[in-house]
Amino acid sequence: MAEQAYAYIDRTAGQVFHVLTDYTLAQREARDRVIEYRGEHEGGYPVADQRQLIIYTGQRIEKDNYPIPLYIQAAIDALG
Repeated sequence: MAEQAYAYIDRTAGQVFHVLTDYTLAQREARDRVIEYRGEHEGGYPVADQRQLIIYTGQRIEKDNYPIPLYIQAAIDALG
Protein backbone atom coordinates (compact mmCIF):
# COMPACT_ATOMS: atom_id res chain seq x y z
CA MET A 1 0.00 0.00 0.00
CA ALA A 2 1.31 3.43 -0.89
CA GLU A 3 -1.31 5.62 0.81
CA GLN A 4 -0.38 8.20 3.43
CA ALA A 5 1.22 6.57 6.44
CA TYR A 6 3.31 7.40 9.47
CA ALA A 7 6.66 5.95 10.44
CA TYR A 8 8.16 5.62 13.88
CA ILE A 9 10.65 3.66 15.92
CA ASP A 10 9.05 1.63 18.69
CA ARG A 11 9.97 1.52 22.37
CA THR A 12 11.40 -2.00 22.40
CA ALA A 13 15.07 -2.72 23.01
CA GLY A 14 15.45 -3.58 19.31
CA GLN A 15 14.09 -0.16 18.30
CA VAL A 16 12.05 -1.59 15.41
CA PHE A 17 11.00 0.69 12.52
CA HIS A 18 7.24 0.61 11.88
CA VAL A 19 4.82 2.15 9.38
CA LEU A 20 1.11 2.63 10.14
CA THR A 21 -1.78 4.50 8.52
CA ASP A 22 -3.21 5.45 11.95
CA TYR A 23 -1.41 8.57 13.22
CA THR A 24 -2.84 8.31 16.73
CA LEU A 25 -1.65 4.72 17.12
CA ALA A 26 1.77 5.61 15.71
CA GLN A 27 2.09 8.43 18.26
CA ARG A 28 1.10 6.11 21.10
CA GLU A 29 3.59 3.40 20.09
CA ALA A 30 6.50 5.65 19.11
CA ARG A 31 9.65 5.88 21.15
CA ASP A 32 9.96 9.54 20.18
CA ARG A 33 8.98 11.16 16.88
CA VAL A 34 6.51 10.25 14.13
CA ILE A 35 7.05 11.29 10.50
CA GLU A 36 5.02 11.05 7.30
CA TYR A 37 5.90 8.06 5.13
CA ARG A 38 4.71 7.50 1.56
CA GLY A 39 6.47 4.25 0.67
CA GLU A 40 5.02 0.78 0.39
CA HIS A 41 4.05 -0.85 3.69
CA GLU A 42 2.01 -3.71 5.04
CA GLY A 43 1.21 -5.09 8.47
CA GLY A 44 3.08 -2.33 10.28
CA TYR A 45 6.36 -2.66 8.37
CA PRO A 46 7.90 -1.13 5.26
CA VAL A 47 7.84 -3.24 2.11
CA ALA A 48 10.62 -3.47 -0.49
CA ASP A 49 10.62 -5.82 -3.47
CA GLN A 50 7.29 -7.25 -2.27
CA ARG A 51 8.59 -8.30 1.14
CA GLN A 52 8.08 -6.89 4.61
CA LEU A 53 11.25 -5.62 6.21
CA ILE A 54 11.72 -5.88 9.94
CA ILE A 55 14.46 -3.38 10.70
CA TYR A 56 16.20 -3.13 14.06
CA THR A 57 17.33 0.48 13.99
CA GLY A 58 19.45 0.28 17.12
CA GLN A 59 21.70 -2.20 15.33
CA ARG A 60 21.03 -0.91 11.77
CA ILE A 61 20.18 -4.40 10.52
CA GLU A 62 17.23 -6.09 8.86
CA LYS A 63 16.00 -9.33 10.45
CA ASP A 64 16.84 -11.51 7.43
CA ASN A 65 19.97 -9.59 6.42
CA TYR A 66 18.13 -7.97 3.52
CA PRO A 67 19.76 -4.67 2.47
CA ILE A 68 17.89 -1.64 3.77
CA PRO A 69 16.82 0.54 0.81
CA LEU A 70 18.17 4.09 0.87
CA TYR A 71 14.72 5.72 1.07
CA ILE A 72 13.86 3.64 4.15
CA GLN A 73 17.27 4.43 5.68
CA ALA A 74 16.54 8.13 5.07
CA ALA A 75 13.27 7.80 7.02
CA ILE A 76 15.08 6.05 9.86
CA ASP A 77 17.72 8.80 9.89
CA ALA A 78 14.96 11.44 10.02
CA LEU A 79 13.62 9.77 13.15
CA GLY A 80 17.03 9.55 14.81
